[in-house]
Amino acid sequence: MSRRRLFLRLVPLVALSACGGSSPAPQPTPTPTPNYCTSPPAAYAQKVVDWWLPACTLAQNIYNNPEEVLGPPNASGHGPDQYAGFMSLGFGGYVTVDMGGCIDDKPGYDIRVFQIVGNEPVSVYASESPNGPFVFLDRKNCPNTPEGRINRLLGYCDFDLASGGLSRARYIKIEDGELYPCPGDTVTEGADIDAVQALSVPTASLPLAP
Repeated sequence: MSRRRLFLRLVPLVALSACGGSSPAPQPTPTPTPNYCTSPPAAYAQKVVDWWLPACTLAQNIYNNPEEVLGPPNASGHGPDQYAGFMSLGFGGYVTVDMGGCIDDKPGYDIRVFQIVGNEPVSVYASESPNGPFVFLDRKNCPNTPEGRINRLLGYCDFDLASGGLSRARYIKIEDGELYPCPGDTVTEGADIDAVQALSVPTASLPLAP
């Protein structure tokens, strides 16, 4: 086939393509932002979504299970190594829990953190999303007053979402604030966390004990 004949056969195809135009490329459908506040919260933390302990704490502490912070307070036993039912946060460690739904900010305190034995300080953060951003609420000793102690083992401290400018939150991060040198001279290094409670959810009161 001559070059001239080949050229004539190609021209209509080029012209047709130019005249017909092309359809715009389909745009991807944007992923909707998840709504984590469709359900009310449970009374106590339901799931661990994140946690971290330093290597020296994992090597020395014997209360390293983050699942122990779920559900109502249940810590028991005696020292130095016969306790049960809590997680020691070690040197700067943390645990982040899912409350099962969003806690709404109301007048007064919204979140209660239970701690066994000591009164080491904790820093508490909150967020609507498991991925953050997490907003700092406060740093407190737990318990820091006699009124903050249920019995000789179990104490608590309370936190307000409004202190971080939040109207609601579902995910609560509890971080050790004691910063006891690691490795230290104890197998319960750091704040010892027993439970996390949404104060807006009615629940049976804990019995007082000597």
